[in-house]
Amino acid sequence: MLTSRLIYMTYMSRPSRAQEREEVPKTAEIIAAALKEQGVQYAYGIPGGEVLELLDAFRNVGIRFVLTKQELGAGMMADATYQLTGTPGVLVATLGPGITNTTTAVAQAFLDRSAVAVLTGEIATPIGAVYTHQIIDHESLLRPIVKWTTTVRAKGAYEQVRKGLAIAAAPMPGPVHFNLPTDVAPAEQADGRPHAPAVVPTAPAPETLTQVIEWLGQAKRPLALVGLGVQLDDACGELRQFLEQWRVPAVMTYKAKGAVPEDHPLVIGATGLSPVVDKLHMAQIAESDLVLTIGFDPVELRADWMAPWKEDKRTIGIDLVPNTHHVFRSRIEYAGGIAGFLRALNGAGTRRLPERWPQPELDEYRDSIRNAVVQKPARGLGPYLVASTLREVFPRDTIATIDTGSHRILINHVWQCYEPRRLLQSNGLGSMGYALPAAIAAKLNFPDRPVLAMMGEAGLDMVIGELALLKEHKLAVTLVVFRDDTLSLIKLKQERMKLPETGVVTGNPDYALLARAYGGNGVVANDTNALAQAARDALASDTFTLIEARIDPAEYRQQM
Repeated sequence: MLTSRLIYMTYMSRPSRAQEREEVPKTAEIIAAALKEQGVQYAYGIPGGEVLELLDAFRNVGIRFVLTKQELGAGMMADATYQLTGTPGVLVATLGPGITNTTTAVAQAFLDRSAVAVLTGEIATPIGAVYTHQIIDHESLLRPIVKWTTTVRAKGAYEQVRKGLAIAAAPMPGPVHFNLPTDVAPAEQADGRPHAPAVVPTAPAPETLTQVIEWLGQAKRPLALVGLGVQLDDACGELRQFLEQWRVPAVMTYKAKGAVPEDHPLVIGATGLSPVVDKLHMAQIAESDLVLTIGFDPVELRADWMAPWKEDKRTIGIDLVPNTHHVFRSRIEYAGGIAGFLRALNGAGTRRLPERWPQPELDEYRDSIRNAVVQKPARGLGPYLVASTLREVFPRDTIATIDTGSHRILINHVWQCYEPRRLLQSNGLGSMGYALPAAIAAKLNFPDRPVLAMMGEAGLDMVIGELALLKEHKLAVTLVVFRDDTLSLIKLKQERMKLPETGVVTGNPDYALLARAYGGNGVVANDTNALAQAARDALASDTFTLIEARIDPAEYRQQM
């Protein structure tokens, strides 16, 4: 299990810099060494005087600090780093506006299930009760959106850090907050001893396994709804074997895309936020005689997923944690290792299965999902053509990121994924401003992979200063802006509510020119030929390329 590897890794397995010089380590060095032992390579943020000891400790252990333009971008980079690598993301911020700027990024990690260590500088302990300039209660501010928050002490820091990192990685993963006062960071204190807690194995009860196998053996139209939990438990191989062995088609949430390659004949497509697509899935769920939810987290779903099936339907829920959300309930619910449960099912063998899911029906179901979003304007570019053209040009191993907006819902049903964790987005929180910072983190961590960021103008505007990092760090990322000069999703909602158009026209700059000002390539595309050529050129370029795709947003009305 990915989560288990993170939780139970032995800390401090090699001498720290302080140990090599035969000195008692500083608190900041203890924190840096613990993060390094977890595999951390990058920390992101904006420093103040309160975190300088920490930055120096990072430098000494070999963690590279990436200076960003705003804490929002830094937090999105930390989130993407965890999603891509499984190692904790690290966000560094100072006090005052430094920590207040982090809140959206921390909420992103919380709702999108990302283990992120949030490190904030704090005023010196002796004056903390009296001094007021830039002072707010850091722990109280972040407590609702982190799994755990603590102010690091001048004694026992090792245990605090070890506990926090274990909490961050435990199901469901999420952010933890370490508040570091300026007088504690340089304070010398003893390391804790290396320690690896015992792993407690979990397995389904025999009677549960027997019942699930019986239902699987009887079902003629089983359907699996697969979510992010499968990737968090590193259970993608077991999932694929299960689908093939029991002939169960699967529908993936947006962030689970690629858990099994999307060109696999048993993968139907994605679900989550499209009313048009979800209506088709709901019809199939109603006809299914067995529904399995496997790591299927409702944080990714629209409100229409509330109670999506009748109580008497045979339903099985398999997840890392107990069902406390009650968005949907299953007649059999198992909380524990997803990979272990699937291995038990796969090891049980299969009896002679009833005839289920004739291939023509399965193909018709899959085609209905893909055709639901197909729109081709008579001339020019529409968002579907942009997304489908990019998928044709970019290699299978591309890491893609998407910003929030109408285009994101569409892209999730057009862009096929062939590996897990290769389409990054803010889906639990749904924050704009995600795609560019996530693409920066992707290219830093995987410099040899093609990286593509797809965004609307409004999302880019929120983090536009981070473009400077692409040139600074020599990151040949491709950025595609779906430009329609409108907040299309909000405009569509206004139309359906019969409200006048208000506050949705963005009035944007020349993005291609702006990209060139930041040291990259800037191109405008008005048709598919120009877009495809610009994308091929971008893949061959040694610097970043921004493609401004001028689109007609009218087709969103049919896709939403």
